[in-house]
Amino acid sequence: MKLKTLWRWGLLIVALFSFWYWGQPSSVEAATSKVLLVYDSQNVAQNDQTKIAAVQRLLTSVGVRVTTKAAADYRAGTLKHYQGVITMINWPQTDLNNADFVRDRQRFKGIRLHIGQNLTAAEAQGLQAKRQKLYHQQFTLQNKSGSRHQLLAFSETMTTLTQLPAKAQTIGWLKSQSVTKKTYPYGTIVGNQGYLPYFSAGGYSFVLAAQTIAQLFGKVGHYQPLLTITKVTPYSNMAVLDRLSRYLYQQSIPFAISTTTVGSNVHFKAYQRFARVLRNIENRGGVVFLKTPAVGGVTASSGKGLATLMDNYLIQFAQNQVFPVGISTSGYWNQDQVYRQYALTKADHILLLPNPASPVYAKQDNQATTFKQAIYGLNATSLETVRQGSALGKLADDFPVPTAVTFTMPNSQRSLNNLKRRLSQLNYQWFNPATEGTATKIVSGTATFQYRNGTYFLNGQATTITATQPHTKTLAAVKPEELWVNRFFKMQGTVLLIFFAITFGVFVLFIFLGRRVYVNMFKRK
Repeated sequence: MKLKTLWRWGLLIVALFSFWYWGQPSSVEAATSKVLLVYDSQNVAQNDQTKIAAVQRLLTSVGVRVTTKAAADYRAGTLKHYQGVITMINWPQTDLNNADFVRDRQRFKGIRLHIGQNLTAAEAQGLQAKRQKLYHQQFTLQNKSGSRHQLLAFSETMTTLTQLPAKAQTIGWLKSQSVTKKTYPYGTIVGNQGYLPYFSAGGYSFVLAAQTIAQLFGKVGHYQPLLTITKVTPYSNMAVLDRLSRYLYQQSIPFAISTTTVGSNVHFKAYQRFARVLRNIENRGGVVFLKTPAVGGVTASSGKGLATLMDNYLIQFAQNQVFPVGISTSGYWNQDQVYRQYALTKADHILLLPNPASPVYAKQDNQATTFKQAIYGLNATSLETVRQGSALGKLADDFPVPTAVTFTMPNSQRSLNNLKRRLSQLNYQWFNPATEGTATKIVSGTATFQYRNGTYFLNGQATTITATQPHTKTLAAVKPEELWVNRFFKMQGTVLLIFFAITFGVFVLFIFLGRRVYVNMFKRK
């Protein structure tokens, strides 16, 4: 009897343990924090929606899953599903009129970050500091030693912190341009709370803001920037692009390009020339990111068509020995359910670029996902006001998040020379995917692309890239799903073709017979 009882208790314990174990999140899920980004207004009139998009891209690069929500749409109790909350003030002239959010934020025990103006007394108390408002001033953003700094735009109002506790961490300093030359903290972290009085999508303020956010979420790293040429297309000046890649190769500068492509007319000489230049880039230490296509008139049902289009792009590339290491896209694609599911999730490395002026969504849900690595695209022009010795980019030896410093594709020899001049002013040790243990993967249709330590793999087989037009085995094309309505119209078209052919034949017969009758009318009998 005792043995049966022990046996039953043993089975019960095993069952409970199994239930507990399988109910736990995986290591990847456990390591990925969920963050709610709450903003007061898009403030499109001041083009400040770009700041919200930049914070979204930055959080994805940090490695946290961000959900974005307007304060007016917040519902009580939502915060209990998140490990962090970010309050972003985009229009300081208005109040954050949502008592549910303010109350839940005050009770929230996770990570809290405030970006922008209108820091409340309760938030300042959580930071164990005092608020101080500064009016009509211009600041220089600098590191602690003052060796690197950037002049910020004129600010009518800025709320800074004073009387910080000893345990506070300060990342960057704001130095007033007034007579007093006082300094105030820029990024501030006290425990699990943080504050950024000002945010910009580029420049030194972005670098320090990224360091603040990454450190607050325990994700701070050290990354060399990836030199990236953007806005490359099959219609770009291929001669200039080839000369640029040769120059970078001769200067021992690793680089990447972000390029669009086409899914048809790939047998034209123009496309073959385009593919040849891309193969030269791969052989010269460059890597290729496939840029997502421009969209228009899409709907929530456009997903399968998008997936087929991306598959065709990649297959055409593979047949020409062009092997992308990742997908580059505008940041808003990660805020759209259709774009994420049918395009972005094909790759584990993503290059996130700024949004266009008018994003076109298929099914916007603002539920961004994470990737093995998401690289923040930082326009090089935003660094041109950073000063330390020469004019451009003397701001850091590394970046706190994976970062690509981007330059637009030059379209003439003059713009190419200008790009060379700007590059010569940089003191960066550029990131080299071939020597830094980079391992990427794209799974698409009938092809699997991999890149490991400078070697390309297609469907698991190492591939040598040739300079000439390759004669490789043709990969199976991805056939679009044929719907009944397509078959109907296809059959209808065939029926109409037969009908018009018969009608045309009858008309020809009538003309022939009519001519004979007409001629016989004038013949003598």
